[in-house]
Amino acid sequence: MPIKLHADDLAQTLERAYVLAIGEQTLPEIWIGRAEQLAKSPSVAFIAAVGSVLLAKATSPAVDVLVIKAREGSAGAFNLRAAATALAAKKRAFGYDIGSSSDRDPINHSTLLNSTRWDVALERIREDHKPFFQLILTWLVDVNRMSQNEATEALAAYLRVRRSVGSRASVQQIPTELTNGPALPDLVGVLDGFVGADPEGGARGMALVAAAYRAAGFEVVLPSRNDPRRIDIPIKRGDAMVIGAEVKQIDTREGTADTLAKDAASANVSRALLAVLRPGVLVDFDRAAVIRRAEKDHNVVLRVVQGTRELLHEALSAGDVDLSELCASLPRLFGDALMDIRVAEQTLATWTAIASRWQ
Repeated sequence: MPIKLHADDLAQTLERAYVLAIGEQTLPEIWIGRAEQLAKSPSVAFIAAVGSVLLAKATSPAVDVLVIKAREGSAGAFNLRAAATALAAKKRAFGYDIGSSSDRDPINHSTLLNSTRWDVALERIREDHKPFFQLILTWLVDVNRMSQNEATEALAAYLRVRRSVGSRASVQQIPTELTNGPALPDLVGVLDGFVGADPEGGARGMALVAAAYRAAGFEVVLPSRNDPRRIDIPIKRGDAMVIGAEVKQIDTREGTADTLAKDAASANVSRALLAVLRPGVLVDFDRAAVIRRAEKDHNVVLRVVQGTRELLHEALSAGDVDLSELCASLPRLFGDALMDIRVAEQTLATWTAIASRWQ
């Protein structure tokens, strides 16, 4: 019979580990070292997953941490997502970083999410992720041998390290919702300058689109910036993608929009967004003609925006919040999205400093 991890039990275990993490007790050096190694993880999902595994074992020592989904069916089977959701729920209150800022799906890795076991997932892990993934597998074997107390101390070591992630933790200084949020013109001017100053391979632009739609009430999970998927950012309501978004910070022509409409139709999505942000601009681009082609050829409603102002207008129009709510929450959500896509540490510190003007 698979093991069900209850939210209250997970929360109590996490609180016990947190008390150890912030205390002066010596914690297992091996897990301090392993938590530090997570800074080199090629996927933020692995960071969240390791913490979730430790939380599950510390909550119920009978779990088999090589299992990902309860439908695997063995005696120690459980749903890792339950532990991950519990871990994510306290990250702001307890001040630790788990790689992902998502509360709903902190383990954002399609291979893990679609596998029943870690060892089964190994074959389908992308090549550049495999070395680190295999390292984690060796850790999981050790975790399976742990007692409940040992797992709790290992989790505390993880939390202690993840509470001192440096600039990433600084983003948590930005309130979730600013009491005196910026006016839209001020916010647009700051964001235009910040994303255009150094696109970081398009990462800043992708983070801004994700943050804008999160602020508007949508679910947005950012992929790796080098993810080969055809649609950059799936914008969702619940588990269903409702808008397929493409983000460009380079000069962009009509062919990009035509391809996006085709890809959205292939994904059974009837709405698409092409967001071209600084320093990129639309070049030789007839918006009306592109929009008509998307409707005629693919039955897709395509929106094309250029710059931060048009992006925020579009997100606000599509969502269910008012302007003041969006402006008050966007600075922190943008910081979270920058963490998700793993920009440079200095970028996070700079954005935190900029956002402090509104606190």
